[in-house]
Amino acid sequence: MIMLMTVVLPGAGVHGNVALGRPAYQTSSGGGAAALAVDGNTATDYFAQPATCTHTANPAPPNPSWWVDLGRSYMAERVVIFNRQDCCMKRLNPFNIHIGDSDQVSENPKCGGDHHISAQEPSITISCQGMKGRYVGVRLPGPSRVLTLCEVQVFAGRPEPSRTASYNVARGKNAYQTSTLVEMRAVAGRAVDGKTDADFDSRSCTHTRNEANPSWWVDLGVSFHIKTVVIFNRQDCCQERLNPFNIHIGDSDQVNENPRCGGDHHIGTDRPSITVSCQGMRGRYVGVRLPGPSRTLSLCEVRVFSDSAHAFTHCRKVCSKMSCLNLHC
Repeated sequence: MIMLMTVVLPGAGVHGNVALGRPAYQTSSGGGAAALAVDGNTATDYFAQPATCTHTANPAPPNPSWWVDLGRSYMAERVVIFNRQDCCMKRLNPFNIHIGDSDQVSENPKCGGDHHISAQEPSITISCQGMKGRYVGVRLPGPSRVLTLCEVQVFAGRPEPSRTASYNVARGKNAYQTSTLVEMRAVAGRAVDGKTDADFDSRSCTHTRNEANPSWWVDLGVSFHIKTVVIFNRQDCCQERLNPFNIHIGDSDQVNENPRCGGDHHIGTDRPSITVSCQGMRGRYVGVRLPGPSRTLSLCEVRVFSDSAHAFTHCRKVCSKMSCLNLHC
């Protein structure tokens, strides 16, 4: 068998593989060390010499995970995974990718949902929309799973920018939802009108019909790196309706096709708002979706904060100078 060797230099610059040679870890070891997934060797035969693929313990504890410490936060544009090919190709399916600043891989936001790789394909490329983080992890959800990775490449645009100010880039933008409670005129635009009044009768909150997977989304006009999303929940009644909810960020106007910011989020019924960190995920569309049947979505305000360079220009256009200074445009 011919061994394929691919090496990407660590100093490749913009869009280089920033995972190469970095410290890597896994939840258990079954013979193949975690560092073998970042050694630059993309050979997919587990028994190749020198060794090139990782391997967690078998029998296996639940949710085996592998992760790499990039040393600092990067905007991860895409992650490329090389799967074992000499046998056991299906073991990888389904898998999750987590990106963030926590070394506890499952606590970081997921890049998309459950991913699958074809048994005939040696590698798969996952677009992560510029999600930001120091740690990139691969996790197999479920019991009795064995994780083997022959190489993981993380391609990044640039290191995390250093900025102190952030701006609400959602206010006044075009918003949509999957249905509307027409008789109450509870249109999607109410969630980006700048009013955080949490009483539905104040006509500041959206409202869908009772339906499966109701969704709301805002078109920011251009892609931004999203720092946080702040959601104001209804307080006059029905506070529990929002739980659980998902946030999707990306460049597709089909909200559920974009990567999720984290997993299922919950807000305390006694809390008027919740702030969700999205680790610099990038996208033009930010959506809120309630997974499951017979759900009703009501949002009293959604603020999307970005520290992108052009966010301040947007802020100056849509709000007063005082609002911009208060970072609530």
